[in-house]
Amino acid sequence: MVEKNNGTESLTIGGVSVSHEEYYSELTVSASAFVSPEMQERLRNANILVAGAGSIGNPIAMMAVKSGAENITVMDPGDIEVSNFPRQNYTIKQIGMNKAQATVSNMLSINPFASESIQSVPEGMTLNNVREYVEKADIVVDGVDIRELAVIYELHRCAAEMKKPVLVGYDLAGTAMIAVYRYDLESIEPLRGELIPEKIEEFSGVQDAYREGVISEAAFLDYVYDAFTGPIKPLDVPTEQLEEILGRNDSDNRTFQIGTTSTVLSALAVEAMRRILVGEKVRDTILVDLPSVVRRKSSNPNVLKKIPLLMRTLMVLKKRGERVKKMLSDI
Repeated sequence: MVEKNNGTESLTIGGVSVSHEEYYSELTVSASAFVSPEMQERLRNANILVAGAGSIGNPIAMMAVKSGAENITVMDPGDIEVSNFPRQNYTIKQIGMNKAQATVSNMLSINPFASESIQSVPEGMTLNNVREYVEKADIVVDGVDIRELAVIYELHRCAAEMKKPVLVGYDLAGTAMIAVYRYDLESIEPLRGELIPEKIEEFSGVQDAYREGVISEAAFLDYVYDAFTGPIKPLDVPTEQLEEILGRNDSDNRTFQIGTTSTVLSALAVEAMRRILVGEKVRDTILVDLPSVVRRKSSNPNVLKKIPLLMRTLMVLKKRGERVKKMLSDI
């Protein structure tokens, strides 16, 4: 436990009193040969907003604090379940706890000196508070549940207006992908026009129908996935994800993800943060297909195998689009 004496913070470790600066130096020393003092200081002092503490936001927040970030706000209204464990850094004692609060608790177990600068927002990001929190941030991690398209759009709209960089994570089977929106460097539309206000207005009506029980959860999710695929390019989708889509039952509402992908994604995100915070330009899309990196090159599916899968997947998506059009006409 951190103690204060005459305004100085200290922590007793193994019977030895350690100051904040001594602890921070030891926490970050292993990376010091590769991370410049300026880069480390920028990460330490940056106000990092993590909107969503699921398989995107939670591992990124944990990786950020392990890397020396000390000013982090984590937002999420959800509670922890056993199924979260493979992809998110929680423990069995935290089942049923709010994700944002548990994430902060776990971050402070890494750096207890940051108790006044790391905070949780258990109500999550909402249309009412998005502007307040984006305004305070230096960099934003968008891990908002895709079921909240209106909140996602508003987050990016505010970030574009206030010129705040945003990282969006996607875990596609074994592929970890970060989409980078440099609103701080260029004048671009929110989400580069991948979502537009008219679609958000339509979404609000569909969301109301779902909440009122007019349409099923499966129908609602059909609409969400049809309305927004983000910056994902068809050839970037791994064959495993295409095969899962082809084999999926229409009534299955689960999201299938791999824990290792979330871990890789968190590493990519923190590396991107470091470089953005010192003014470097980074790729718009950062992508690592973990199975393809690990497998022998000769075992990796080639384009000739992927194209037929893509064509069959497009037919499935076309049918989903037709269901969505009928659902929209019915409500």
